[in-house]
Amino acid sequence: MIYFSSSSKSLGLTIGIILMLIGVVFLLAPDRVAEFIALFVGALIGVIGLVRIITVATRWQFTINRGLLLVIGVLLLGIGLYMLFNPDTTIAFVGLIIGIFAILMALDRFVTANRLKREINVMPTVISGLIHLAFGAGMIYSAILVFSLIIIVAGIYLIIAGLMIVLSAVHFRDY
Repeated sequence: MIYFSSSSKSLGLTIGIILMLIGVVFLLAPDRVAEFIALFVGALIGVIGLVRIITVATRWQFTINRGLLLVIGVLLLGIGLYMLFNPDTTIAFVGLIIGIFAILMALDRFVTANRLKREINVMPTVISGLIHLAFGAGMIYSAILVFSLIIIVAGIYLIIAGLMIVLSAVHFRDY
């Protein structure tokens, strides 16, 4: 019989509980989680812009295309600051991009189904296209709502994953 160390059990319990807590937060406040993600992305883009500006400024005489790189840094900083102060706009914009991508994927599935309709059963391809189309339309119509639904599903998953890790560490002893 193999016995697992108490440190392994403690690690499993800790990770499982943290995942469950994050999952509960995702379930109880999906709009806040979406806003946090938008703020985090805005801060990250702003920091990248600031680092670019500082890098170009400190290495000015050695940098090729320094004017263009400086403009890019300033633009990134500006976009990051805008995203920090307008998280709903950020979510809507990202949702629009994802929605357009999903609709393009749906069109690809429909074209593929049309092309292969005499060779194979294309019903799975058409269903895939319809799922992409519905998701894309939902993202374009209400990105914040769809992001919230995705966050809720992720929250459910995190709770289940955390519970499984806790059970593995405590009951099954296979963590």
